[in-house]
Order: sequence, then structure tokens, then C-alpha cells
Amino acid sequence: MAEPIIVIKDLVKYFHHLHVLRGVTTEVLRGEVVVIIGRSGSGKSTLLWCLNLLEEPQAGRVEIDGIELPIGKKRTAEVRKKIIEIRTRMGMVFQEFNLFPHRSIIENIIEGPVIVKGVDQKSAIAKGEELLQWVGLSEKRDSYPDQLSGGQKQRVAIARALAMEPKSMLFDEPTSALDTELIGEVLGVMKRLAEEGMTMIVVTHEMGFAREVSDRIIFLDEGTILEEGTPEKIMKDPQHESTRVFLDHIL
Repeated sequence: MAEPIIVIKDLVKYFHHLHVLRGVTTEVLRGEVVVIIGRSGSGKSTLLWCLNLLEEPQAGRVEIDGIELPIGKKRTAEVRKKIIEIRTRMGMVFQEFNLFPHRSIIENIIEGPVIVKGVDQKSAIAKGEELLQWVGLSEKRDSYPDQLSGGQKQRVAIARALAMEPKSMLFDEPTSALDTELIGEVLGVMKRLAEEGMTMIVVTHEMGFAREVSDRIIFLDEGTILEEGTPEKIMKDPQHESTRVFLDHIL
């Protein structure tokens, strides 16, 4: 049986007086694809951001590939080093791409390996070109982000995350900023990634992707996991009225 690569226990997050995560507890197995669904404001994106300390939880325990997050600890040099190590093991793809506009596509991809991991530039470029070919964008190597479509930018963002050779990947609504005709090209890359065994947590409203690719769906409601199960179980036989209402609205 696969072992958990991500362990989340009793995770709590407030924004001032707003209680966003209310003791979230779950595990993600190595090679598993987990899709998180729920209404806007249910805490889905916040959960992802807490997993690599882009947001600081107030309480709880998170372990990523054997490393425990230093939740609530002062950001000493040692703690910052641990956070960087966690972020190199867990790639993240954002809704808005977050590419550097003044750098070429290949420069965007090699920045992390060269600056953070100390990979020599020649090796980083070779790996970057390989990844661009993998996402179908070899011809955009020397282009700049403003010369690409939204779907192309997001595929570059995936290649950039993969350049760090992560053990797992977080996707925060990766298609929500895209026009309808561009969504498929990004989901296609994500599907291939899943087929190759990448551990993935995906926040999305793309229920076709969830049905076809995920091993498990989590329904997050007001900062708690209301229910979770296989795509078939959640979509065909949800146990909670809130889940049923949400799925009726989105499907």
C-alpha cells in the first residue's frame, strides 16, 4: 500500500476574525490525485497556500514528504531553509500564472533550479528545453509571457514548477483564468502528469477532469471536510445535502 506523502492534521486558519479552516485533517498518498471542490470562500485555495506556508496557519500539523512544516515558529535562517526545502519538494501552479514578464520563457523555467538549487545554467537549460517539449511549447523557448495565450502561459507555469523536480504538485484553480477553448490544453498536460504518477492536489471546478483523473474528491464546506470519497461515490451518491446542492449547481 502506498504511504502518505502529505499529512494534514487539525489545520486551523483565521483571517482576523474570519475562521477559514476549521481543523482540516486528511492524508494524500504517494501518487494519488486529490481534487478539492466547494463553493467560493470555503477555504480551498487557503488550504493549498497553507501547505507551503504562503499563508501561515494558526494551528495544526502538516508533514510534506517527511518534513514537518514549522508552523508558528519564528522565521530564523534555519526555519527559512526548511521552508525552501519544502517548496522545492512541492511545486505549485497558480490561477494567474505568475510568470516574470521581463524574462523569456526559458529564463522563467530555469530561474528556480539555478537560484534556489544551485544547478548550473547549462544543465538547467537542457532540462528546461526538455520540459518545454513535454508541454508542447518548444517553439516558445525565446518568447516572452505577453506573447503567449493564457493556456500557453499556464503550461509554461507547469513546466517551471516541474523544473524543480518536486515530489508533489499543488494546482490552485489552474484553468479559471482561461477562455473555454484553452482549458483543454492545460487539463491535458495535468492528465499526463497524473498518468506518470505525480502526486497532485487540485482545486478546480472542472468536474470532467475530477471524474476522469482523480482518485479521490474532497468536498470542503465552510472550512471543514464535509465528505470525501471516490469520484463515483461523491458524484453519484453524495451523503450530505450541501454536497448535493453544490453538484446540482455545477454539473
